[in-house]
Amino acid sequence: MLPRGDGPNPKTHPGPPEVRLFIPCYVDQLAPTVAQALVRLLNALAIPWCLPATQTCCGQFAYNAGDWPGARSLMHHFARVFAGPGPILCPGPSCVRMVRTNYPHLVETPRESQGQAQLAAQIMDLSEYLDSLLPLSISLRRPGRVFLHQSCAARDLGLLPGLHRLLAQVQGLEVVTLPEAYSCCGFGGLFALKQPELSQLIGWRYLQAISALDVQVLVSPEVGCLLHLDGIARARHLPLQMLHLSQFLAEAVSS
Repeated sequence: MLPRGDGPNPKTHPGPPEVRLFIPCYVDQLAPTVAQALVRLLNALAIPWCLPATQTCCGQFAYNAGDWPGARSLMHHFARVFAGPGPILCPGPSCVRMVRTNYPHLVETPRESQGQAQLAAQIMDLSEYLDSLLPLSISLRRPGRVFLHQSCAARDLGLLPGLHRLLAQVQGLEVVTLPEAYSCCGFGGLFALKQPELSQLIGWRYLQAISALDVQVLVSPEVGCLLHLDGIARARHLPLQMLHLSQFLAEAVSS
């Protein structure tokens, strides 16, 4: 996926502090190009980064499956890996939501609660991290019309305004969305495994609505949604390019 270790030397890149990358396990295994694009984007912004080598999973899948002891164990590991100061940058709102809103249900001691609160304050989705840096120090340009998939986790975390502000930095770009009636793509993590037919039907109806908007590119901050929609689109021979936010922005960097 990515070389384990440090990114650009912080001493040679004044500006924002070094960020520690948390790459969700499903991104690492199923969509490593998302992480690679994230690194290209950070390098273009001259933001120093490191990738802690022993990171694994935040515990989201175990938590949602009801395996709270397993989720608690992964929470403890996450806390050890990311102990210390500095922002934790994650290209996935659902994992950020896990740390911020679900870890409090897993803590058992006041010390754990204090540590969880610190992690919750440090972890940031890519979109909100970049939104905090606006205006960006680089020029972004990609003329055309794209569809922004506003994922459930991004909505829950209040990231949508920042996402729109961020994409407004891309010159020549027109962003379109669907009304709130289309609030979910049908993925829902374990929902897609427990109710596959319903999940795919929701996804197909969602893609049909997007097709009426005359777009060829779908952008999302959430890889799970992208994988779900891409599989349905391919099965239905729907020509729609799926890009994670990091991939879209990395491609939009003007030289």
